[in-house]
Amino acid sequence: MTACGVLPVTAALHGGDVTRHVLQSLRAVFGVPGMQIVERAGEAKPTIPFAVLVVTGGVEQQVLDAWHERQALVPGEPLLLLTHPEENSLPAALEALARVQRAGGRGHIVMLEPGNAPHDFDAAAHALTVWHGLHRARVGMIGAPSEWLVASVPTPEALRRRWGPTLVEVSLPTVIERFEDNIEAPIAVPVRLAARPGEHSPHPADIETAARFEPVLRAVAGEQHLDAVAVRCFDLITDAHTSGCLALSSLNDRGIVAGCEGDIASTIAMLWAKLLTGQASWMANPSDIDRTTGVIELAHCTVPLSMVDGYRLETHFESNLGVGIVGDLPPGPVTVLRLGGNELENLWCENGEALPTIPRSGRCRTQLSIRVDPHAVGEVLDHPLGNHLVVLYGHHAEALRSWWLEHVA
Repeated sequence: MTACGVLPVTAALHGGDVTRHVLQSLRAVFGVPGMQIVERAGEAKPTIPFAVLVVTGGVEQQVLDAWHERQALVPGEPLLLLTHPEENSLPAALEALARVQRAGGRGHIVMLEPGNAPHDFDAAAHALTVWHGLHRARVGMIGAPSEWLVASVPTPEALRRRWGPTLVEVSLPTVIERFEDNIEAPIAVPVRLAARPGEHSPHPADIETAARFEPVLRAVAGEQHLDAVAVRCFDLITDAHTSGCLALSSLNDRGIVAGCEGDIASTIAMLWAKLLTGQASWMANPSDIDRTTGVIELAHCTVPLSMVDGYRLETHFESNLGVGIVGDLPPGPVTVLRLGGNELENLWCENGEALPTIPRSGRCRTQLSIRVDPHAVGEVLDHPLGNHLVVLYGHHAEALRSWWLEHVA
């Protein structure tokens, strides 16, 4: 059960007995650890979701007062209204939410049934937890986005306004200098595992060098209190003669979302997917798209090892320097998504099926073919939101779209 602060509101005509009766009838929801029943909105913890339980009718103004009080503490938080089948609870919630939405606010009504498992409430509270996670998130821009990402870079103000995260600029030259000065740094643990030899296997010393970038990035993330990083990784190749692929892969497996090429749009999509599903994801280039079959062929060098059945290490594709990961992504259900627009207000998101994939030359090292609805791939070609697509395992498109419609669109 997600922790949540709950304010019951009751018309003075009814008194406390009705409130106690309703709370008792809904004890499956409110009688569990993590529920904080409060007497006013200002008492609820600002770091967890907040809901108003509409106990009776006639409380519309109380709901609005509570919403305004909460907005002063947690600006922009959507209003979660909980109703039950008696005492004109639902009509009051409908009236109050209509006024909130007319005032430019967002909100959602969850109807609770006494004695029933609170699945809808759990989902709504989790959605608010994701909102809180995004609005508390700090995303490090370690170097400016790569010049070719002309459609993937919202302004910090637009990103904060629409999605919530704060962008934090971090000097890439300073990070590279720290990397070069820290020759004795411990390396990312996964690369100590035996990897199969490949056609372009790097020298063991090059693997050690590439792996030392991960603890440096992790230390920077800790010092700056970063939840995610977007790294201008091609400068690492030109200035430090290694690649960031191992480091970004390892960070994603450690729970610090890491996007490459300084791609803010993909990094935010990966952070959002992580908060909503708990899963790591992979950003990749679409190399080929078939309108007829709906097959998208993807490739990139930074796949998290938690997503693969096996892997080998080769050089980074474009530069033939450093280390790239050739991961064996298993077939199965996947979700593919892309954010775009000036404020990342647009979403393309589809469930698909990862297919057995035979790698092709002339592409980034990890490759995966995914089949989605052919109409959907036509949207990618005719109305693209940008280059990289984000992939995670499982079918989550409905949950992602629902959250986006409620909190972003």
